[in-house]
Amino acid sequence: MRYVSLFSGIEAASVAWEPLGWEPVAFSEIEAFPCQLLAKRFPHVPNLGDVSKVDWSNYRGTVDLVVGGSPCQAFSVAGRRKGLVDSRGRLMLEYVRAVREIHPNWVLWENVPGVLSQSNGDAFETLQRELADCGYSLAWRTLDAQFYRVAQRRRRVFLVGHLGEDA
Repeated sequence: MRYVSLFSGIEAASVAWEPLGWEPVAFSEIEAFPCQLLAKRFPHVPNLGDVSKVDWSNYRGTVDLVVGGSPCQAFSVAGRRKGLVDSRGRLMLEYVRAVREIHPNWVLWENVPGVLSQSNGDAFETLQRELADCGYSLAWRTLDAQFYRVAQRRRRVFLVGHLGEDA
């Protein structure tokens, strides 16, 4: 499985997927420390930088999956909860733009559970509607890391989509 990772951070997904033989094709990260780590750990995978400035159409037909967890501050119950009014919240729409341009068979997006209740769920509904309009069948769940052998309580919403009628 070949994938593009947006909002890559330290790229925990790639560490988890490496034993499966999954191959990262490109990252998109802007924070200095994660960028340095990506360059050292994955020297042959380009970091395209700011997700909002990338022409994703160059990756159309080259990857199976687009994965990303757009910044959570706009949705977190610990924050101001400005949702899509917050520039960080609108980065969710950059995820959609990347998916629209790349058009992979699979999409995977994650975020904090606050995204479900922020503005009565409008942001999450917008994300689902936009991805459905791109042709994806979608399913989502809230999972907690403590139930997957991780020594912390870390609840996250995971949205998975498959191109076509059945997710």
